[in-house]
Amino acid sequence: MKILNENRFLNMAYFIEIIEGRLNGSSEQVETNRKTGFDNVSYVKKISGGRGIVSAPCQKFNIKRFMESNGLEISKKIKNGKKISISALPHKYVDEDIFGFMRADKDELTEEQYEKLDELEKKTLKKDGKKWVRNITKKRKSRFMMSPLVCTDYGKINLEWNIASTTGDSMPYCVETYSGIFEGISNLDINNISNFTVSNNEAEFRDYSDAEVNNKIVNEKELKISNKIKLDRIETCLRGLQYLSIQGNQNNHLTDTTPKFIILAEYSWGNNVFQGIIKKGGVDIQALAESLEDNDRFRISDIWIGVSRRIDNEKYKTLKEKLENEFNGMEYIHLGTVKQAFDGYLEYLKYSLDFEK
Repeated sequence: MKILNENRFLNMAYFIEIIEGRLNGSSEQVETNRKTGFDNVSYVKKISGGRGIVSAPCQKFNIKRFMESNGLEISKKIKNGKKISISALPHKYVDEDIFGFMRADKDELTEEQYEKLDELEKKTLKKDGKKWVRNITKKRKSRFMMSPLVCTDYGKINLEWNIASTTGDSMPYCVETYSGIFEGISNLDINNISNFTVSNNEAEFRDYSDAEVNNKIVNEKELKISNKIKLDRIETCLRGLQYLSIQGNQNNHLTDTTPKFIILAEYSWGNNVFQGIIKKGGVDIQALAESLEDNDRFRISDIWIGVSRRIDNEKYKTLKEKLENEFNGMEYIHLGTVKQAFDGYLEYLKYSLDFEK
């Protein structure tokens, strides 16, 4: 029996394959336990056991770049002393809508900073002496929950020795690199994207205050985003994951960062049902089958699985054939390329949304 409620969570699991890359740097201050034998080292992010990671903020930053390059408006951050000022207008800025935000207490902007804002944002501030001030706390939950990408292999951090030529003595230095399968999971809260809350309680999650609406800083009609715009925001975000291009440290360590495996399906409840299926030895098909059976009562949609033929790791070479053998005859499971998996889900999403709204 299916559980029927208003929740729609797109569950995803995926991996990228890095070949001699260094996508996400780390600081010497947090690498004090790392003994390399060298003084001048450029580190990568990692967890215990020498497993490289690519943080969720790093992934989201590059998805935002994709969304902006496709014509969607992205918010700007202004550094004001030791504080960072943000727009907090999720009806206007897709990144604040999907990834959430936190704006606390009071923003103080100089006249010069104020003049750089558009007319909509200027309405959110008032003059206080020589500064422009807005005193409001707002916070929005992220609708795109994401894990770091974590290398499935232990101890795969390598040291690459280099020389920097100078006018005097050359300077030796080392950079950390890694190779391997990096797996991650994500949940996308479909129903609450482009769905905004107005409240006068600063302690709770809210997108807009009563004062912002009552003072016509934002129009209530603007907060009613059409499903057509909502679909465009979701699709562009997911395409940003499909074509994930992480730009960090690609100058001398160019590597493809698009997913080589993806599984997508909507569920109405629980944690990400696909966590733990991508392991050191490959995709654990028996674990996947078990989880699908255990969580079937919460499944809303069909399941789409995409596998690339460009995987270099030998443990994954026959993955597609193994999946075909395991799930043969199950009409609700669709197996194809990575692009076909994204296309299949987005086609389902398009026809599941009410475009009268």
